[in-house]
Amino acid sequence: MKKMRRGFALALASAMVLLTACGGSQGASGSAAPADTQATQAPEAGKDSAAAADTTAAAASGEVIKIGCPQPLTGTNALVGDTTVKAAQLAVKQINEQGGLLGRQVELVVYDDQASPEEAVKIATKLIEVDKVDVVCGSLISSCVLASGQFFEEAKIPCIGTGLSSTWMKQGWEYVFRACPNAGMGMPALAEYMKNLGIDRIAIFQGQDDSSASGAEDMRNACKDAGIEVLTSETYVEGDTDYSGQIAKILNSNPQAVFTSTFSPTQAPFAKQLRQFGYEGLVFNKETLSIDNIKVAGDAGNGYCFMFPYVTYNSVDEIQDPMMKEFSQAYFDEYGAMPYHDCAYRAYDSMMVLKKAIEIAGDTDGEAVKNAILTIKDFETLGGIQDFTKGDGEGMSLENFKPWIVWGGLQIDLNEWLKTDDWTAMKEQMGL
Repeated sequence: MKKMRRGFALALASAMVLLTACGGSQGASGSAAPADTQATQAPEAGKDSAAAADTTAAAASGEVIKIGCPQPLTGTNALVGDTTVKAAQLAVKQINEQGGLLGRQVELVVYDDQASPEEAVKIATKLIEVDKVDVVCGSLISSCVLASGQFFEEAKIPCIGTGLSSTWMKQGWEYVFRACPNAGMGMPALAEYMKNLGIDRIAIFQGQDDSSASGAEDMRNACKDAGIEVLTSETYVEGDTDYSGQIAKILNSNPQAVFTSTFSPTQAPFAKQLRQFGYEGLVFNKETLSIDNIKVAGDAGNGYCFMFPYVTYNSVDEIQDPMMKEFSQAYFDEYGAMPYHDCAYRAYDSMMVLKKAIEIAGDTDGEAVKNAILTIKDFETLGGIQDFTKGDGEGMSLENFKPWIVWGGLQIDLNEWLKTDDWTAMKEQMGL
């Protein structure tokens, strides 16, 4: 339900590369990223030469299906962006190995949006005017989707964003969708969860980006409805590493729990500093913690809770869900490491929805694909069942969300943890 187009043709075609299986280098401007397209790779030895020739001819004639993929590949969000792109690359590889889409190979067109709304607008123009992409698997940075969405809307190019903010899905766009969690959906459930635990006073620590700011606002609204008092809301600036001033104000307000709405790179440092100041209670987060953040935080990460459809894992052996296990194994086989962040799941689910929609449409026409997305229902993905027939552009619903807690380096079922002696001890510390 959303899309766009704007007519300023920027001449930066040379900065674009086709995506390579491992990720690649930025161009001189910092905008272009690794390029990887199975469509233009040389055929492996032993492959049918006629099929290889057909693929080459299709690529040369522009018959490949192009999927734009703007993500943050430099700066503080580079690691998160990298795993997002790798998951999208994996999806492209699997699709092409299975014969492509509509008998055509798929090409992923990757750019580095630098987590910058201004850069996102420039890239949207390139994707539309220069690269002429068919669909877009958009940025995990919600402010970038918010800035670029109108361009895809006007161009009638279906875009599935991978960010969590509730803001950009309220624009009334018809060609912009989401196949991953809307963090705002989980806030009322999380607030009710707090209330049921006896928590009625919290403090908030938040960033200033759209996702963090909207997540904090969603929580404030949810707390108001649940009868929970927000004692203080402290803000940091991206790039800050010392949060002692904000933490002092948070603890001086005497909260029963702390809620954080931040970018991923902030999570582990804040957790460690919060515990160093003596806070021993639960910390509620707007999204899952990445496995690397959990490792960096160590014991300071214990007691971090969230309401979210999925979590990250240390190894494939930990995973029980068959679909998640299969994806994680494929990712590990391809890159030699587990997905760094749940953004990988978001990207992969988004790519699978785009694949499904193009198959249903039988075409890459923007309106046809958009209409096809609106028919998708009961479609199983890593994050749960996708249903776009509600007409709000959201594939996921609250039914996919589950309560989790970080404990002992793992992300485990919060309901089960509440039955343990660890919760009994923490309850006493929190005065509940």
